[in-house]
Amino acid sequence: MMTTAPWGTTRMEPFAATVPVPQCTPVIDPETQVAVFVDEYGRTVEMGGHGTSTSGLTPTQTTPDGNPGSPTDTDTTESYDQDQSNS
Repeated sequence: MMTTAPWGTTRMEPFAATVPVPQCTPVIDPETQVAVFVDEYGRTVEMGGHGTSTSGLTPTQTTPDGNPGSPTDTDTTESYDQDQSNS
């Protein structure tokens, strides 16, 4: 009885060629108390900017004709504020 190779193994290929990435070590700058990365020679390595963002839920509510005794329609809107990254 002849068995066939599983479908996935027929699609396999060797990994693409890669280049080694130099090792960087995070350390605390004693003056600024901020983490910086240094290479194997002790030089500071620029890691690029990383933005920050905030997210919040804003409740909204409506009353028909402004009558407080009327049924209300309530929902929530989610918003995101993204800072610019200095990459």
